Amino acid sequence: MGINDKKEIQSSYLEGERLAHFKSLTGIEYKEVYTPEDISDAPEPPGVYPFTRGIHKTMYRGRLWTRRQQSGYRSAKESNERIKYLLSVGQTGINVDPDLPTHLALDPENPLAQGDVGLQGTSIVTYEDMVDLYRDIPLDEVSNTMIIEAPSSAVIMAQYLLLANERGIPWEKLIGTIMNCPLTQLVGPTYQSITTFFPVEPAVKIALDVMEFMIKRAPRWNIVNINAYNIRETGVDAIQEAAFALSIGQEYARGLIERGLDIDTFAPRIGFFSAVHIDFFEEIAKLRAMRRIWARIMKEKFGAKNERSLLFRTACQTSALPLTAQEPLNNLVRAGIQSLAAVLGGVQSLHTTGYDEAFSLPTEESHKLSIRTQQIIAYETGVVKSVDPLGGSYLIERLTDDLEEQIWNLLKIIEDKGGFLQCFLDRWVEDQITEKRHQLGEDMDSGQQPIVGVNLFRDDRDSTEIAIFRHSDTWQSERIQEIIEHKENRNQESVKRALDALDEQIRKNWEGNCIEVIMKAVEARCTLGEIMDAIRTAIDFKRPGL
Repeated sequence: MGINDKKEIQSSYLEGERLAHFKSLTGIEYKEVYTPEDISDAPEPPGVYPFTRGIHKTMYRGRLWTRRQQSGYRSAKESNERIKYLLSVGQTGINVDPDLPTHLALDPENPLAQGDVGLQGTSIVTYEDMVDLYRDIPLDEVSNTMIIEAPSSAVIMAQYLLLANERGIPWEKLIGTIMNCPLTQLVGPTYQSITTFFPVEPAVKIALDVMEFMIKRAPRWNIVNINAYNIRETGVDAIQEAAFALSIGQEYARGLIERGLDIDTFAPRIGFFSAVHIDFFEEIAKLRAMRRIWARIMKEKFGAKNERSLLFRTACQTSALPLTAQEPLNNLVRAGIQSLAAVLGGVQSLHTTGYDEAFSLPTEESHKLSIRTQQIIAYETGVVKSVDPLGGSYLIERLTDDLEEQIWNLLKIIEDKGGFLQCFLDRWVEDQITEKRHQLGEDMDSGQQPIVGVNLFRDDRDSTEIAIFRHSDTWQSERIQEIIEHKENRNQESVKRALDALDEQIRKNWEGNCIEVIMKAVEARCTLGEIMDAIRTAIDFKRPGL
């Protein structure tokens, strides 16, 4: 290192550093110091309405959050092996993500699916796939989350229920969650990504069918998990994430009430899936504000009387958006801080995103390290030994109040425009996302949003190498052939009868619940793509490639 290099380092770093600004990620200005004058009233105790300090009186003293790492790749058999591995190293719940063709309801041999089969999740097309995915896993003992949106969620749920039947497990003993939210899953609520392969209004109808069907038959099953995480990953801020998600929750509540269901029969089984970004205090305050708002919406707007109906129950995933391909080991620190924020915010379930997120699916090593991160927080740091340890902090309480006020304001705008679905159809939601994406890009480029190792303290000499997950070169072609053979070697007459019955149900009784006829199609060994194509045809919708 030359003399000039040393002088540059000294002038840049050693003469004193100062942040570019003192705003949160949403733009709220942090005060230099917070005092008792910054808060109005002391928050209520934990477990007491409106649940600012947590939905349970004892929170993690009574039971730790569920460690639920998202997993899934290639075949159901391989994903089953990864699930068992994760459970063996301390995961306490299952979180399965199908591949992109499954999300889009495309069978693997479809030309639009090829290149993506098993790449970003596991391929779940047939009932046999569901059998392989949960082989040797007790469905009535381990909580299971299936990350799949409507309309595909109807088929996946039907496969799961039939698997329970085959094992002799009563549906009322099943424990878990189906994502089932057609408005948020792919790339947040962006219009083109959601509507290209299936129209949104029929997708919402099928999502409500799934909810209604499960409400009446599986009392321990969560009927929807509103994906605030994918909303946030588009680049919007904490206020938009919260308001959009809470507004979607109201859409589903209204839809079920219109079907004649009482709010207290289903509200306790609505869940959320939230992001935890890198702004430590703001993310804690956001979760506290969302709990408070949801409780008030359920009680004051929908008239819920059962206290469980008022609880904002959320799984969280540490945000991948701040994670970088440059200096990837820095992501260990980021994910650890985000996980700590989630715990201090009072979440019910947590996925810690792997440090290799910018490169690939997580390796076993990366997955294990994510679980160990949560275990260290739980068992070594002491932060769970007192309920809501940051409660009463002048900063946290003021920030919670500020975020709550701004979330309410945005909720009112959405409701005044006709609700979230109408805002989505009018492209207003997409306009908000696009604006924020551009602003985020500009802030990164200018350094207003600092990212260590990228636009701040960048080291172009860094040559860190990490092991990354690799896919088999031949697996996709083998999977395609497997599905072709499945279709050839089944009772074709049974398949035809089942698909004809589905077509008739959709055409003649669209208002009726379609889950039972979908279950009949799964029993006949129809594939996911075949079932969804039958529905597309019946509603006169043409997906790309047809």
